Amino acid sequence: MKLIITILFSIQFMLAGEVLPIEIPLKGEAAERNLEMSGLAWYGDNLILMPQYVDKEAPGFYYLSKESINDWLDGDRTSGLKPKPIRISMPSFENKIGGFEGFEAICFMGQKAFLIIESKHDGVMKSFLITGEMNFKKKELSINPGKLEQLNVPVNLKNMGFESILKYNASLMVFFEANGMNVMKHPKADLYTNALKYKTNLSIPNIEYRITDVSAVDGKGRFWALNHYWPGERKILLPGKDFILDGFNEGETHQKYEHVERLVELKIDGDSITRTDAPPVQLVLSEKPRNWEGLVRLGNKGFLMITDEHPRTILSFVPLIYN
Repeated sequence: MKLIITILFSIQFMLAGEVLPIEIPLKGEAAERNLEMSGLAWYGDNLILMPQYVDKEAPGFYYLSKESINDWLDGDRTSGLKPKPIRISMPSFENKIGGFEGFEAICFMGQKAFLIIESKHDGVMKSFLITGEMNFKKKELSINPGKLEQLNVPVNLKNMGFESILKYNASLMVFFEANGMNVMKHPKADLYTNALKYKTNLSIPNIEYRITDVSAVDGKGRFWALNHYWPGERKILLPGKDFILDGFNEGETHQKYEHVERLVELKIDGDSITRTDAPPVQLVLSEKPRNWEGLVRLGNKGFLMITDEHPRTILSFVPLIYN
């Protein structure tokens, strides 16, 4: 009943072109702002919460069961959820990579994990693809120290790298986060084998601002991208015309503020990725921008999203009214 009320309440915002995120309060270590949550992914029926930065003495990610999330949504929501730890066995990337800046994206194929890490050295941004093995019984993720594939960063922009990864058939698809027309004339998504060997690329449409994460691909080749804009990055991103809202109404709070927080549906179609006809999911904005960094689908109900440190760690459920 609680979930039905939430969806009905959110429909009101959909009529205005926007959806209200429902915050799921977090308790314990995972709520600490300095971790800067950077990605979400499903491992079976468990939601993996990936920080950008981990404690060097006891590195770890976190998880919540899908059951606990659904129980919270269907319950009275009087208390928060406490993610449990997953230990990480990992090499010293600080010694292997100059200017190492932590984890940016994660996905799974069975027990095998695929992650993107980022660095900035002498003003040059770099992204790397790495692998790991999950032992969920022991709650441990072991990073392979011998697998490190540098990705081809298409343009050197401050704090911009490959921020999204998804499993596509038996391959991996990675996305650079800046794909606007004034910084990338012909943006591409790169395809790698699960052995981290480059295969090919697929053209993608120009999408202004940043893409900070993507959901998994469904059976029809569709997935959603987290599309975010903080006006402080205007001189870096050089925003052009925003085509995402062509044919759709701009939400009330998006008319009020400069920042942008929304989801855009895309589809893999042969050797290209295109926009679908689905309207963008515009979030109801608050005065302070929220830097959304992680995205997964929660079945047909909607999405789970998480922010980094700006303005604080926020895990939210976003209902999907249409499908």
